[in-house]
Parts: sequence; structure tokens; C-alpha cells
Amino acid sequence: MNPSIESHTTCGPVAEKEKHRCELDANLELLRRVPAFAGAPLDRLRLFAFMSKRQRFSPGAFIIRQGDSAHTAYMVISGTAQVIKEFKTLSVLLNEFNEGDFFGGLALLTDFKRPFSVRALTDVCCLSVDRETFMRIFSQSPEVILQIVDSMMKRHSTMFDKFLEKLSPECIANLKL
Repeated sequence: MNPSIESHTTCGPVAEKEKHRCELDANLELLRRVPAFAGAPLDRLRLFAFMSKRQRFSPGAFIIRQGDSAHTAYMVISGTAQVIKEFKTLSVLLNEFNEGDFFGGLALLTDFKRPFSVRALTDVCCLSVDRETFMRIFSQSPEVILQIVDSMMKRHSTMFDKFLEKLSPECIANLKL
């Protein structure tokens, strides 16, 4: 197992059956707070919560890396992660993700290269799900897929605006429209 990633459970020392029940309920409650899943049928959301995995990332560990193939989405349960756009000569901090933030959602819909990296700033615990699992659960719920696309496009637009704000005025003046 990667030393920067480890399994995580939020329910202390309880019986195995109760531990899974407690984690399932906690996962369901977390997912219900994500705007992209607001319209999801409860039975499918419960299955989604059951199929999701918890992962912990140590400070400095990459949750996703720019350029890697995308197939998993994440929701921050606890901690803070930084969104970084890497260029040949510099890296630009675009955003921070905190408790309740959902990211990587487009990976649930299509295969593409990650446009940025996400690195744990503190200890970060995430709920993760892969594309295959998501599609098996939500293929009959196009409204959920549309909500995810809408949510991700808004976030990408916001991060792009933040990126442009960080550029020097000289760089912006040299951009040809």
C-alpha cells in the first residue's frame, strides 16, 4: 500500500457489521450534501454510498496528478487539499478543497487526462468512486449526470478565472484574442 494513502474509517472500535452500517450512513449523509447528487433517487444514492471507498492522504501526497488518466472522483470528508496547475517553469495554486467539496466528477463520465493536480495540504480523508461503479448505479438517472456536468463546468470556469487573475498584467496584455 502506498504510504501516503491508507484506509480510513470514522467509526471507532465497534463490531464489524455495525462499523459498515455506521460508515454507510455517514457516506450517505456526505453524498446528500453534494449539489451534484441533490436529485439522485435515495435507493441509488444509498448504493453509491455503499460502493464508495474512503481513502486518507498524508500532507504533501497527491490525490490526483495532472496528466494522469482520470477514472475516479472524490469528495473531501476532512482536511484541505490544494488544486495546482503545473507548467514547465512554474506551478499555480488555483483553489483549495475542504470538507464537503466534490472534485474530479468529469472522470465519472469520460476518460481524459487530468487538467490539474490535487495535493493534500493537511491530512485529507476522501470518499472516492470510480467510473465503472458510478455508471452501473446512475446510468438510469440522466438528471444526476447532467447535475455533475453542470457542477464541474462551473468549478472549472471559476478556477480558470482565478488562474487569469494570478497572471501578471504583462502576460494578459500579450494574450491575443
